[in-house]
Amino acid sequence: MNKLKILLFYMPMLILSLEVFSQSVTEKGVASIELNKSTCWDGKPADRNKHFEAIEKAKISAWNKYTSNLSSDRLNAYYASEDRFLAELDKYITDYVILTTDCSKTKRNYTISLRVTINEARLNNKLIAKSSGSAAKQNLQGQGIVVLVVPRKTTEALIFDDKVTKQSMTKNSLSADEMMDSDESTVSITETSTVRESTTTGGSTSRKATKRTYVIGDLNDASSQINNVLAPLGMRAFGAARLEGMASRYGYDPFMNEVLDQFAGKIGDLGANISPQKQNEIIDLIIEVGQGRLNYFLLGTVDSSVPRIDPDSGVYKSDVLVNVQLYRIDDFFGAESVASVGPEIKTAFGETDVLSEKAALKKAFSEVTNSLILKL
Repeated sequence: MNKLKILLFYMPMLILSLEVFSQSVTEKGVASIELNKSTCWDGKPADRNKHFEAIEKAKISAWNKYTSNLSSDRLNAYYASEDRFLAELDKYITDYVILTTDCSKTKRNYTISLRVTINEARLNNKLIAKSSGSAAKQNLQGQGIVVLVVPRKTTEALIFDDKVTKQSMTKNSLSADEMMDSDESTVSITETSTVRESTTTGGSTSRKATKRTYVIGDLNDASSQINNVLAPLGMRAFGAARLEGMASRYGYDPFMNEVLDQFAGKIGDLGANISPQKQNEIIDLIIEVGQGRLNYFLLGTVDSSVPRIDPDSGVYKSDVLVNVQLYRIDDFFGAESVASVGPEIKTAFGETDVLSEKAALKKAFSEVTNSLILKL
């Protein structure tokens, strides 16, 4: 029994450790330093300390490029402790490869470029740990939340041709001239006339917005992923399908099929989005069925692109578009927005199309977790 307790105690730490070392990104950094009196030897400064100085400077260059692309919430949390992160940079840059070096004796200059590997998960965990004491996050502990996050794949994009309206106006004009010539015995009159025609053309062009249709993805997989999102927040997930089942006992009509058809773009005029009327109906059900036990509503979509071959790496590459909103439910005011993520695009790679898509979805849901926590 004691061994089992020890194993259960260390399992979350082991899982967290595996997660920390599994999410990495790469970035390129370039640095140039002055050699002063040092000369070059075998393509590098004769003073090896200058070589390592350039490497450290290139690491900072790569790190600054990486952090400049962080989302606004993560960037704000990072800037609050930037000096500490820079002092501990080797905890986050786990590896590097030298791409090019150039040592110039005449210019007394040494330039180096690196590709560094950054442990993104470790950075995210550090940023989240700094915000874990927020009052808003603590208020979510043990709260019931209805989850309706729909995974989708694009199946068809209906592109409308330009509608062109042409107009023309034709104007005719006539001018006549008369010339008289006379002498002592005769008089002659010459008449000339000219007909002129001018045409003015113009018009307008209009195009309808592209209409996309989707196929709904694996809802069970999305539910599993979203539970991983809510676990760090300490929330109790309540599936939309369960809400529908309990509402039917109160005499309400089912709503899931209509909602999924709206998100798929099969019905409705809002561009493959849930209608405000249907969203308000669901909120009313949450208030009626929850009886004060369901205090939050997570609504949104996660759209997967068709995997493609990345020309640089030769492996499959997938993009995922995330758009999720967290609402707080109030009996009188209805749904009040607490935090939102997106629309943001996340990209991941894999040896096969399936693996790249799964990796992109996992990364997208991980970003949802980080962003929601940091926003709170």
